[in-house]
This record gives sequence, C-alpha cells and structure tokens, in this order.
Amino acid sequence: METNIYKIPSVLMRGGTSRGLIIKDIDLPQDPVTRNKVITKIYGSSKNGQIDGIGGGTSLTSKLAIVGISEKKDCDIFYTFGQVSIFDKEIDYNVTCGNMASAVGLYAVEEGLVKRSETITTVRIFNTNTQKIMEVDVPVKNGTVVTEGDFSISGVSGTGAKITVSFINSGGAFTGKLFPTGNYFDFLTDSNGKQIKSSILDTGNIVVFIKASDLGLYGYELSSIINSNNISKKIEELRREAGILLGLFNKNENIDPKTHALPKITLISEPQDYISETNTKIKKDEIDILGRYISMGKLHNAFAVSGAISLAAACKIPGTLPHELYNENNLSNIIIGHPNGVISTEIEVKNIEGEYKLIRGGTGRTARRIMEGSSIIPTSIIKS
Repeated sequence: METNIYKIPSVLMRGGTSRGLIIKDIDLPQDPVTRNKVITKIYGSSKNGQIDGIGGGTSLTSKLAIVGISEKKDCDIFYTFGQVSIFDKEIDYNVTCGNMASAVGLYAVEEGLVKRSETITTVRIFNTNTQKIMEVDVPVKNGTVVTEGDFSISGVSGTGAKITVSFINSGGAFTGKLFPTGNYFDFLTDSNGKQIKSSILDTGNIVVFIKASDLGLYGYELSSIINSNNISKKIEELRREAGILLGLFNKNENIDPKTHALPKITLISEPQDYISETNTKIKKDEIDILGRYISMGKLHNAFAVSGAISLAAACKIPGTLPHELYNENNLSNIIIGHPNGVISTEIEVKNIEGEYKLIRGGTGRTARRIMEGSSIIPTSIIKS
C-alpha cells in the first residue's frame, strides 16, 4: 500500500446547475489552513487552472459542500459551502449555494444521515455560511430514494426527480438586514461619475440589482456580450462600489471577483422575447422578469438558486428596482428568464409592522450522484 498518498472519502455530485464534491467534516483535517490546502489540491487550483484536479475550470464546477450531523435540535445536518478558486489556493466561505443544497439533501438521504419518510423526506439543514436553515425535500418510494422523473431545469440536459430547495427566514443572512443599507434603492457611482440606481438585498447571498439599460444593454444579452471586457469591467466596477458602500471592501483593497465573491451583481430588465444560449426561444409572456446573474466575474450560465430567491423577493416588495420591472401578478411564483431558459420560484414575503420579511423562498431542482470514492492527495500536503 502506498504510504505517500492520503485518501479522503468523497462523492462528486451535481446539484441543480452546479457541480462539486461533498465531503464529511470528519474526513477532513480540522486545522483550517491545512484543510484549505487539501481542498485546493483536490480541485487543482493553481495559476494553470484546475488541470491537476477535479475542478472544471468554471465557478459552476468548483463548488464544495462539507457536511456533518448537526447538534442543533431542529436540524438534521449542517452544510458548509465553499466556492473554490480556480487560479488561487483560496476558498470563499462567505457565500452559499442553493443549487448544491439540492445535492446535499439527496446525499444526506442516500447516506442514511436522516431517517427516510414516504413519500417525501424533508432534510433540515443548518447552513453554517449564513447561520440560516434550509429545507430540502427528497422524493422517496417504498424506502428507496427516487432519482428518475420527468422534472427538468434549464441548464441541465434530461430530466430527473424533483427536489425542492427552500431557504427559511433567510433575510439578513450576512448583514442582519434584508436591506443592508436600510434603503429599497441606493445609487452607485461609475468611473464617469454617472449615478446608477440599484437595489441591494441580503437573502442568503448579498445581491445587487441594477437595470441592464443603465449599462447600455437590453437585458437579454448572452455570455458573448456580457463577458466581453467592456461590459464585464463596468459590472465589476459597480460591484466594487457596492462592496465599499456595504463595508465589505476597503477603497484601497485589491478586489478580485474570483476570490471576493460577495456582493453578487444581477442585471435586470422587463420581460422580453429572446433566444437562449441553447438556441431556444423564450417568450416574454412565459416569464415575469429577465435576469443575468454574475458569478466570479462571469455570466452564470443559468441562475443561482439564492440569487433567484433574492430577485423574486425583491419583485414582491414595492419600492425596489425589480418590483418596477417585473410583470406583476397575484401568484406566489416568480418566473425568471435567464441565459439558459427559466427558473420558477415560490416566494412568501410579509410586511410585519412596516418591515418586509422573507418567510420562505424555494425552487425545484434536480440532483445526481456522479461518482464516489476517494480524493487522493500527497501526504506532504497534510504534513506541511
């Protein structure tokens, strides 16, 4: 048996439109510095990208979920999300991921971390990043986890069993306030001195909403345009300004979207007809609002679950930018048009004594166990 390698039990899973490893907390080094060295080695994070690891060279395939049995009486497990850097040996734990939460819920049921119930097993998850609770509903039939079905999500080929991910009372996860600045809208100043109106919400991640038209866009643009140097530079400029406003960044700090994930930026516009990245026509009467979610400096191929919940919540609150633009109706569902299609959210927002509260926000996902075994690293990483 080789003595110069170290094996860590791992499961590679897709959750929604994200992919990454799920590793039990007890199987990782407890020292935070050593732990991060181990994880970035597994993913292959380096100046040459992730060719020497399991990371796929994109933010969507560089996700990490660390899980364990929760000591909280009202939760089954805990879940720590990590956004692993592609080029640097860093992991951002100051964000969370609802897409990966669907994989975490499925993993918990498959691994026997929770007792199975017919026909839905609800996994109560304490998310350590946000100190909030998530609920993941996993279908079970005759004691067996249901993995196949006819439910589909934009950005993933094929169909699967529907897994519902819900954020519970997630407002103010990072800042303590649904509206971190105390305002329904704020103004950000670009490099030309132009005032850009924005709405900033903290609903599991901190998301800054700005009108696509304020960047000279229609709102239905795809990656070839939004990821261009000119547009991406403008987006990052405004994201930086929002981070300074929120006290997340210092003015003289060197900010990199690949390592400083929050706040997120989302471009929004009113419903319009457009052609998706997969050459599918999306009709304006099929959606309530158009969104373009930016992750690690690039356009998200679909839409992050936490971002979708944030946008849907804002749509329900008068005075915000999203509320101005969305196709208002009386339904709890808000359907968002994104680069690969649509995502439907179920939102419950209440005005309690003059203050809006996000009671629950959820959406349907699919998830799949892709590979299981051990991640192998040199023992020198552990000993260094």
